[in-house]
Amino acid sequence: MGSMNRPYVTVTIPMYNNARFIGETIESVLSQTFTDFELLIYDDHSTDGSYDIAASLSDSRIKLFRNPENLGPEGNWNRAISKVRGKYVKLLCGDDILFPECLEKQVAVFDDPLNSGVSLVSSQRTIIDPAGNTLIKKVNFVDGGRMEPADVVRKMVRMGTNIIGEPGCGLYPADLIAKISGYSAVVPYTIDLDFWIQMLKHGDLFVIDESLCAFRISDLSWSSRIGELRYEQFIEFMEQAASDESHGVTDLDLFIGKINCAVQSMTSLMGFKLFASSSARKREGKPAEESRVGHGKQDAHFTGRNFFYNNELIK
Repeated sequence: MGSMNRPYVTVTIPMYNNARFIGETIESVLSQTFTDFELLIYDDHSTDGSYDIAASLSDSRIKLFRNPENLGPEGNWNRAISKVRGKYVKLLCGDDILFPECLEKQVAVFDDPLNSGVSLVSSQRTIIDPAGNTLIKKVNFVDGGRMEPADVVRKMVRMGTNIIGEPGCGLYPADLIAKISGYSAVVPYTIDLDFWIQMLKHGDLFVIDESLCAFRISDLSWSSRIGELRYEQFIEFMEQAASDESHGVTDLDLFIGKINCAVQSMTSLMGFKLFASSSARKREGKPAEESRVGHGKQDAHFTGRNFFYNNELIK
């Protein structure tokens, strides 16, 4: 475990106007069964009281920072990983949550000598609504276990979606941060995927076939163009991945991936509209129709999904 002066894990939360959820997000970290961590919180000049809520929570492991001006997702996410002290790092968005055993189980993978050469440990995830209700119990696009980087990228391209997970799904060695270029929002939709691919330049992916965190969908960033943006930007990501010969992406992979990407973009947009309609009905006090598909979140972080792949749905 960590030394007296260095925690074993750093959990870092970049937040912006997350007042509705940040308390629950922080508490989910403080409630971990694995306790040897520091919690860094970077407020991106919020205007809704997020900073005050975070400041009201007392725990010696918390360090709170506030940007003097808004940096945007790319700037704040990179600042959030700039001063980590832990051996391993997890970035958690300001409205998502970790389940109690998340850190314990992911650290155990890295601590197992058999997993030498792993650069990223990820898990499956649960999809929740703004109230914390479970919409999808378990999203899993890949089986558990170890995967080589080229296999991960090829499968991601073929499926046309994020098979690794959102930032909160992953845990990675801190010493790799200096070896990569950090978060890039040049293609906003794939800001997290670009980061994961950089990590996989330095080792394998290990997937824990269990939901250890929850990704929240909300109406805070509704956009009628989200499906169109998802398709265009994921296609750009796929083509960039294919241009790297080390990934071994074939023309057939790319062809199949573009078809799946189009289907998933349509599915995501339909889910977005269903969720928006359901939320509007709830605000009006009308019964909401059941929706089984989710949409995205912040401007630079929309994760579309095709729920035709082995998802365990809440009935």
